Amino acid sequence: MQYDPNKYQILRFPSPLLLFRAINPMLAINELVLGQRLPKVTLIEKDSKEPLQSRQVVPCPHCNAMNPGSLWSNSNAFGHWFGYVCPECSGIIPCLWNLSSLLLLTLSAPVWLLLQKGLKKRWLAISYRRVTSMKAKLPTENKEQSFIKMAQVFAVLLFLFMLFIQSRASDLSFQQAVISLVISSVVGVMFGKAMSLTKLATSKKRY
Repeated sequence: MQYDPNKYQILRFPSPLLLFRAINPMLAINELVLGQRLPKVTLIEKDSKEPLQSRQVVPCPHCNAMNPGSLWSNSNAFGHWFGYVCPECSGIIPCLWNLSSLLLLTLSAPVWLLLQKGLKKRWLAISYRRVTSMKAKLPTENKEQSFIKMAQVFAVLLFLFMLFIQSRASDLSFQQAVISLVISSVVGVMFGKAMSLTKLATSKKRY
């Protein structure tokens, strides 16, 4: 599967992060006990304004689906002993193995090989339900629209606050209300723009 290097930064072995993950013996506990894994290939969007976690994409080698990396975070961060399950085709996305994990699996092979077939089928069904549930919960709202909504809410609250202050200080006139509306609208737009620029500045840090 080919990836656009102009659009994505490709994170795969022997990347320093993945190399550390493979040789650190302490991480074998995460893999064998908790089922916390990292995919063999992770793509990171270069031009996105989102934080690192939101820019990660996990490609599926079976159906070529470009899955958000956030599908395997939070409540779905553990239990991936056999790999990630693609929510589009239910195929297993290969994940990196720690060297200590492979050694322990080799030594205990006579035990887990007998149980693997039945457990893997059951695990696959459960993992597919979990990842499709996570996908259904992903926010679909455009981030730029969320900043606009924030600006609108801020402007309305500021307008009501100014009306309250003016009504307590003196008799409130129509002209004063219009001036307050204009000021609150301008400040609201500036607030939304400031939030957007802050988000952009934060996302400039590349992985």
